[in-house]
Amino acid sequence: MVAGGPRAGRSPGLRPGPSAEAGRDGIPSAPAVAAPLPYPPAEHVLRDLGLEVETTPDGTARAWMPVTPQTAAPWGGTTAGVIATFVDAVSGNLAAVAARPDRVATADLALTLVHPATGPQIEATGAVLRRGRTTLVVEVELGDVGWASATFAVLAQRADAPGPSPRPDGRRAVFGGGGRPLPAWIGDVIGLEVVDAGAGVVTAPLGAYVANSFGALQGGMVALVAEQAGAAAIGAALRSPASTVALHTAYLAQCRVGPFRTTATVLDAAGASGSATVRVFDTGAGDRLTTIAHVRAVAGGGDSGGIRGHGGSGG
Repeated sequence: MVAGGPRAGRSPGLRPGPSAEAGRDGIPSAPAVAAPLPYPPAEHVLRDLGLEVETTPDGTARAWMPVTPQTAAPWGGTTAGVIATFVDAVSGNLAAVAARPDRVATADLALTLVHPATGPQIEATGAVLRRGRTTLVVEVELGDVGWASATFAVLAQRADAPGPSPRPDGRRAVFGGGGRPLPAWIGDVIGLEVVDAGAGVVTAPLGAYVANSFGALQGGMVALVAEQAGAAAIGAALRSPASTVALHTAYLAQCRVGPFRTTATVLDAAGASGSATVRVFDTGAGDRLTTIAHVRAVAGGGDSGGIRGHGGSGG
């Protein structure tokens, strides 16, 4: 079994992901109401993913993320939700600099994967395509792995929630620094649980480890939860583990309270691929609809649209 598939509950022997009451190692931590300064805090998923970024004076950036078994998908590469987190972090860093003195929040993220990211790392190049008064658009190219874009809402600056510190131009640095290798598959680390694969019901808690600078669930983690729900539902319909190869996430509201719960509707599932829509609800905020996503996934060992998957489990 290849690590990275949706689990029916947490796997035995793996440490549970942090919640509002527990840190990454089960150590009690404060609820994610306001992120510590600076962002990300000492224990955070963005640090542990080992992201590196190099900015340039012309407003572009290059970035790198290790490919590890702890972030693997059934088709043999890094799971789409982790790549979306990479894209969100890289594009968010560029957007934050371009929007100064204002702040930004991810409004929309689109990701298309054409080949598995098999390692040793994924390299990305990012550039700001448009800086408007209320929106900002960033494009991220992922080499032969895929392509992505992110749209950000431009918000007034808040002194109580600063974003990531700008990177010095030309300096390659670990995003946040001080990270540690993930001890298990990322879904288990963050506490993601598949409740009903066929219905695409997945739950995840909120804690400082996965929070953004507003104290809500970080945008890439929202995308991870959504794509895992979609892949689980598509995989159940195909009767095979499935891996997400295309993801379009629309952020309607911040995931502020938690735990979060998804539902999925399979639109089609035939041969070796399928598609589904996913809705993410904040159960702690009166089941508020926070996110809508469209997921396309391929069977773990299938071939669809020129994308060849590999044997494995989950999505």
